Amino acid sequence: MAQRQSDLEHDEPMRERLDRATRAVTDGGRAVASQVPSALDGARDALGSASAAVDDLSDQGLTAAMALSGGVVLGLFLAGAPRAILALALLPAAITVRSAIQRGVGPIGLVPPKR
Repeated sequence: MAQRQSDLEHDEPMRERLDRATRAVTDGGRAVASQVPSALDGARDALGSASAAVDDLSDQGLTAAMALSGGVVLGLFLAGAPRAILALALLPAAITVRSAIQRGVGPIGLVPPKR
């Protein structure tokens, strides 16, 4: 009995198309990988400028920013948003909470006591 070879071995045009597709995917991956360092640098710069802007807020503004960002995260969570969206929404909340912790700002210090 003769062994049967696969149809792919006999069909050269199909093999050539697969080779071209493989090269195209590989070249695309390399192009994307070459852009990753500049994208990370841009994201780092954006986070740094956002952090600096939050650091410039007053104590009341910082508390309001914490409440707003926390409310957005909670609303997205309750609405069933995907995890990636929740992770992105947590960034402003984390920046404001970090700044508040560094300053020692809490909601109790902003509310005047009743006399």
